[in-house]
Amino acid sequence: MNTGPTRHAHPAFAWKGLNAQGQPVQGRLNAVNADLARAQLRRQGLQHVQLQRLWWDKAPKVRPKDLAAMTRQLAALLRAGVPLLQALNMLCRSMVSPALVQTMQSVQSDVEAGLSLHLALAKHSPHFSGLYVHMVQAGESAGILETMMERLSVTLEKNEAVRSKIRSALMYPCAVLSVAIGILVMILVFVVPVFQDVFQSFGAELPWATQLVVGFSDALVNSGPLLLVVALSGVWLVRRSSQAVSQARQWLARWLLRWPVVGPLMTTSVVARWAQTLSALLSAGVPLTEALGPTAQACDHPVFERITLQLQRRVAQGSSLSEALTQTGRFPAMIVQLCATGEETGSLDSLLARAAGLMETEMDDQVNGLSSLLEPLIIVVLGGFIGCILVAMYLPIFRLGQAF
Repeated sequence: MNTGPTRHAHPAFAWKGLNAQGQPVQGRLNAVNADLARAQLRRQGLQHVQLQRLWWDKAPKVRPKDLAAMTRQLAALLRAGVPLLQALNMLCRSMVSPALVQTMQSVQSDVEAGLSLHLALAKHSPHFSGLYVHMVQAGESAGILETMMERLSVTLEKNEAVRSKIRSALMYPCAVLSVAIGILVMILVFVVPVFQDVFQSFGAELPWATQLVVGFSDALVNSGPLLLVVALSGVWLVRRSSQAVSQARQWLARWLLRWPVVGPLMTTSVVARWAQTLSALLSAGVPLTEALGPTAQACDHPVFERITLQLQRRVAQGSSLSEALTQTGRFPAMIVQLCATGEETGSLDSLLARAAGLMETEMDDQVNGLSSLLEPLIIVVLGGFIGCILVAMYLPIFRLGQAF
């Protein structure tokens, strides 16, 4: 059964029922109508099925933090000798994330039906990345699933820590910027028109600075709602087109990488996640050419995802990883050198893990520098804007005082 959030031509239904063991399960599926949905669920051995049509087919998201915690719990249960099916059942009862509970219940049903764990997880690709599926598959093949789950949980936690550091560094500047822009708009919409009525009573020509601010205010008051509707409609149309979304993400990612401070920070964070993911896959026994595919997905950056897929093709054609990295021009020299050393010594996985640690340390320094730079910069720039508006509004009053 498909419980992913991808859109289908058929309507979506939420279902509840009892499995063959009499335990309550639930999930989502797509079918032509409710009768066919019930028939599909009965073929899977479910009883007392209750269906509800989902008119707005938007599946709940699984947070990376919850996924990492669930993986850590599953690894602990398997390490304690709990059988896989019993461990999955215990997870479904203890988790608090509705989306993750629903997904893992579907995974449990598939495993009970005889499907291997990695294939059951692969059916929920929006929640479980290629990295996740490949490491679980490697653990099942080698009979060390609990060890692979522990490594996977460490990798997920480190990747989430990298994202969290970036979010923390940008949260305060973004909050200050949003509040300041809101104040600026309120001044232009509510304060400037009051001054404009006073200036009209003077009957004198306004200074060019005052005319400029008044023009901005008139444009915002008269055309602001229309521009907002047009902008929201444009965003909605772009989101409806997956190709337009992909092109927009590619353009925005390339543009941000050119920024003097933000670009190096984004590069460091993505490369740290890239090295950590590739190291985890290689240590799990996944061949390099196969490991680069899930690593591209784990980058979560369209530019580096495309570059990693290019690396995969070059490595498959016989090129070494270090040579392919050099040709891209996107990876730091330290990463290239460590990869070359790792390929020569046969310790590529451990050296990539060390490189990821070094990149995370460098990212911490960059985050601290960015935080200390952005906060005063935003305050100075926006304070200057607001100050210029106030001066422009008071210039006619100053001139009127000089006339008397």
